[in-house]
Amino acid sequence: MYQIYIIATVIAVIHGAVDFQKHFKVCNRNSLELNDCMVEAVRDGILAMADGIEELRIPPIDPYHQKELKVEYKNNQISAKIVTKDIYVAGLKSSVVKDARVRADEDSLRIEIDLFSPTVFIKGEYEGEGQYNALKVAADGEFNTTMTDLVYTWKLEGVPEKNGSDTYIRIKSFYMRPDVGNMITNFFNNNPSTRELTDLGTRFMNNNWRLLYRELLPFAQSNWDKIGTRVANKIFLKVKYDDIFPVD
Repeated sequence: MYQIYIIATVIAVIHGAVDFQKHFKVCNRNSLELNDCMVEAVRDGILAMADGIEELRIPPIDPYHQKELKVEYKNNQISAKIVTKDIYVAGLKSSVVKDARVRADEDSLRIEIDLFSPTVFIKGEYEGEGQYNALKVAADGEFNTTMTDLVYTWKLEGVPEKNGSDTYIRIKSFYMRPDVGNMITNFFNNNPSTRELTDLGTRFMNNNWRLLYRELLPFAQSNWDKIGTRVANKIFLKVKYDDIFPVD
């Protein structure tokens, strides 16, 4: 779920930032090679933004820094609340753009980008509490998560919106559902009185990560949609449609 800011920024800025042609490849919407062009545009855009572009006010995206994220989980006897802070996400620039599909019509815009990321590494600080039946655990410290072999598609859908005589695009939805090959998480607890229980919970989580991932996915996708749509519109509603996808 941490990747949503990165993903939305990549898609939006590739075809949206002021003077973006200085840094990114431009793709003509009527070209027979539009999809191939989009593959190159996303690939080059990720590398261009990895260390940030000060001129365009784009922060570094690899590693990407997020200040805070709150997560709550409840399933039968198990519940947990955790606040993660000072989060860094690394690995996007090693991603492979496999394919792209763009449909830029007069009345709609649809973008799909297929990607593969060999490794995504996340680290940060956390503070949280968990409960299993009557057993309660409080912990704080550092954490890290390593995900490997991620296969996913970025999907954005938008519609034209007039502003005077100019036409812009309002992004209506953002969708992503990553398939993950493996995931390992480590929690380092500063509280010695609950450290053993934290280690036990971490082992349980790593042994059952697929189940937990599936259960948390709807929550993550809801956040991705809201945040991705909002971030993308900061670009698409500022740059004319014909400048984003020019016409011959």
